[in-house]
Amino acid sequence: MIYEFITPSDPITFKADDNKIAFTCALLLGGGKAGCDNIDTGESIPTMLMFSSNPEEKIVEYLGVSVSKFIEENKNAIKECFDSFSYGSVSERHTYDDAIAAITDPIKLQKFKSKHEDKNRTSMSAWVARAWDYAKKMK
Repeated sequence: MIYEFITPSDPITFKADDNKIAFTCALLLGGGKAGCDNIDTGESIPTMLMFSSNPEEKIVEYLGVSVSKFIEENKNAIKECFDSFSYGSVSERHTYDDAIAAITDPIKLQKFKSKHEDKNRTSMSAWVARAWDYAKKMK
């Protein structure tokens, strides 16, 4: 499924297997300050927890377990989700996915993704680069 990571700056999309994976990645990357919408279903994912009186309780309520336990149980899906973050609108997402699917050389793929990130990021916020760093740390 395709999701939108909502920040005050640039449009960002990503892919996840389900809403709980999307919730976890958006929550970790945004620190409770960024929104998240499931584009396929139109559902808003409750990641804006910065004003919550008890964010840990809200996380356990949504995930069914603590965030650390959820990460441990879903490491690969979370890594893939973080790897999928990209600047650009929802309408540009399919073109981006087609381009990265066509690039079979890992070095060329990384160069393309880095160039795309740099070209499409208009703010100083490096959301996508941070998502990719999280993915690398999960390997």
